[in-house]
Amino acid sequence: MPPRRPRTGKRWVLAMLAGCCAPAARGCGPALRARWPAGSGRRLARGVQPRSWKRRKMKLAEFETVLLEILRHNQRLAEAGAPVTSFLIPMAWGDPGLGKTTIVEAVAATLGWQVIQADLATRDPAELGGMPWVENGRAIRCRPDWLPDSGQGILFLDELPQAGVANMNIGATLVREHRIGEHHLPRSWMVVCAGNFQHNRAGTSAMPSHLRNRLLHLTIEADANAWAQWASRKGLDPMLIAYNRFRAAEYHHRFCATSNAYPTPRSWEMGSQVLGLDLPEALRRECLDGTVGEAAGADFAGFRQVCQSLPDVQAIIADPTTAPIPSDAMTLYALMGALAYNARPGNFAAIIAYLDRLPEQEFAVAGVLDATARDETLRLTTAYTRWAAAHGELLSAS
Repeated sequence: MPPRRPRTGKRWVLAMLAGCCAPAARGCGPALRARWPAGSGRRLARGVQPRSWKRRKMKLAEFETVLLEILRHNQRLAEAGAPVTSFLIPMAWGDPGLGKTTIVEAVAATLGWQVIQADLATRDPAELGGMPWVENGRAIRCRPDWLPDSGQGILFLDELPQAGVANMNIGATLVREHRIGEHHLPRSWMVVCAGNFQHNRAGTSAMPSHLRNRLLHLTIEADANAWAQWASRKGLDPMLIAYNRFRAAEYHHRFCATSNAYPTPRSWEMGSQVLGLDLPEALRRECLDGTVGEAAGADFAGFRQVCQSLPDVQAIIADPTTAPIPSDAMTLYALMGALAYNARPGNFAAIIAYLDRLPEQEFAVAGVLDATARDETLRLTTAYTRWAAAHGELLSAS
């Protein structure tokens, strides 16, 4: 009888690693089975991560912190004479309307840098790579008008996945070597990329593998608390801000690829403008539905009706120690928005005295954060200093 051929085929090896094939178990010796018990190879075959592991998404405020540190890190490398190929190039992934562009602009403002948006999706590959020209009998390419040659700033490749593959290949050279053909990006300029996922149906293309491998990928998600503070600084409608805190999980950001209108941080910003239109209430409501979607618009309309029966803010400021405190969360969120909108250095001590009476201080944190975002001079008051010292843990967690 001829000797049995050893089992070394690819399928047999994979089955042995998975620990789920009876023939594989019979073919293994006792010593190997002892070292490699059934099922133990399943985790190895699938990778080191457990099956339930899921990649954590980054809040917008966290993205701002990370982006700022990456750019400062690259700046230190540039000052030390390191090659541009060693720079970290962040790529922010997220649904449409999250505010990725706003964060990039805010970080540039913090650093005192310029921002140039290079929209690779709307340019012809020949234009993107520099139009060909003849000089002294040699073919050269003109320097693209969007490629800076002086100053300091961020070259923002926004909507990068929306570009065609040819344009993304050109972008890969810009990402890795900071150049387009023979035209180099100054070392004082840093590249940042952003875009949407393919499941967002935003006209994206599959990104070439060599380009993906050159990027530091960050997955971003909506952050209602950070957006509320930003919206307060921008002077958006206070009730709209309070609503987004109250309905953060349901209607702050609900992407829908098949709907024309759906709630996002960007559409709520537009919604604040809609609320300021001089229109009859029915038409204003219809316009808001066309901005954030019918479900979110109807829910916000109900929230505004509650706001009309709020306790008198001026009465609270006049007598903060005995003014009534609402018992339901919706009214409390609306009241925090109204107090934040009316907070001034002269009345902030009275507002803090009222907030200290709230049984759940998370509402007070929302009111204080929105008030100080709207008017930063409130942070200089004695009332704020004392309140922040007493509630530092709650502030740091927000």
